[in-house]
Amino acid sequence: MPLGDIAGEALGGVFRFLARLVADLVVELLLRGTGHLILRLLRPRRVPGENAAAMAGLVFWIAAIALGVWAYRQAGAA
Repeated sequence: MPLGDIAGEALGGVFRFLARLVADLVVELLLRGTGHLILRLLRPRRVPGENAAAMAGLVFWIAAIALGVWAYRQAGAA
């Protein structure tokens, strides 16, 4: 095997690892973390499941982005 192929495989593995790490951090912290916080505020005596927390976080971030875009457009129209 040429040295370039070995280096390419090694770099590809490193980049795959970093991409997986970033994706896991985004999903865990932004989606599930936010969703867990929201569900704990709404239902303090129940522990939210992973899927429910992820969906609540996803809905929150979609709504937050949509609200930000709407506010930006409204500010530009004035």
